[in-house]
Amino acid sequence: MSNIILAIDTSMNYCSVAVYKKKIYSLSDYCNKEHTIKILPMIKKILLLAKITFKDINYVIFSKGPGNFTGIRIAIGVAQSLSLSLNIPILGISTLAIMAEKAWRKYHQKKILVAIAAGIDKIYLSKYIKDSRLLWIGNKTEVLIHSDDIKEETKNLDNDWFFVGNGLEKFNSKNFFNYEKIKNISPNAKDLIPFSLLNIKNKNFLHFTKLEPNYLNNIF
Repeated sequence: MSNIILAIDTSMNYCSVAVYKKKIYSLSDYCNKEHTIKILPMIKKILLLAKITFKDINYVIFSKGPGNFTGIRIAIGVAQSLSLSLNIPILGISTLAIMAEKAWRKYHQKKILVAIAAGIDKIYLSKYIKDSRLLWIGNKTEVLIHSDDIKEETKNLDNDWFFVGNGLEKFNSKNFFNYEKIKNISPNAKDLIPFSLLNIKNKNFLHFTKLEPNYLNNIF
């Protein structure tokens, strides 16, 4: 079987799509609350750029959260529909892990603290480390915390840690972090591709009926 992959992310304020067909084709656009309007035209456009049709897709992968509740449901709905109609495997990956992968791609950092603002006074937080096999370790560190607890949660981190996401800037974490190491980035569908290739190799894709969103806690 060929490894043509469609990746979708609508978990935050951007919509992004990517296709892997020996190389990566990707599109990203600021959506705010227009995910429903923009995501399907973006998928059609990325297929045209990659010169493929829906029937050529072998796998679909998406960002399963945490993040914006509506955005996560949109991604799941689109991915499930494609998986069912095309009879192809499907997989959801944590938004926090995707952002760690983006930090690796853009800044070549291996120890990533990811923080996403979650409502008025909460933060989705995770600590991801890329190990010697270049695999991400950290899914069990994902938590939803109160913003007042951020200093306690991160007090033992050494200077090798790199911070990404909007959760740290929002709560004035620059008072106790090296502000130069904080990057407010958003997830991108192209950073789902490395997870896809690994899971294809390990045959870890799922049936569309077994998907579960990663809300950590539904507060949106």
